[in-house]
Amino acid sequence: MDVSLREVTAENVHDVLALQVAPEQTGYVSTNAKSIAEAHFEPRAWFRAIAAGDALVGFAMVYRVPETREFHIWRYMIDARYQGKGYGRKALDLLLDEARSHGATEVTLCVRPGEHSAFDFYARAGFEDTGELDGDQIVMRLALVTPS
Repeated sequence: MDVSLREVTAENVHDVLALQVAPEQTGYVSTNAKSIAEAHFEPRAWFRAIAAGDALVGFAMVYRVPETREFHIWRYMIDARYQGKGYGRKALDLLLDEARSHGATEVTLCVRPGEHSAFDFYARAGFEDTGELDGDQIVMRLALVTPS
């Protein structure tokens, strides 16, 4: 499976903006337009399109602080047409590799609970509920193991 993280450029931004989660998931993640706009005002934001071969299938944005090696998955989505094909898990693994290369020892994220939440997806990937809340969102954490 050829999944990669690609820079969002003038050539592909419209394709990234067209990506959408399923209608029942819309309350769980912000639009890519909102995410890209917020990233331009946050110097610690890093964002990429998720590609499967030549097709753009999703979007990821993280908040990272080099001085503290903090790595927080801020936004993550796979377009409804591409869910359930393994692209999300493969791209998440690429994000975890990025975190390791950044020197992070853990990755955090926040997820809204609910029937169509991504909570189970992240739990299957090894993220654990910390018992903390950030507003109405559950804080999850994954300790990173450096490959030998």
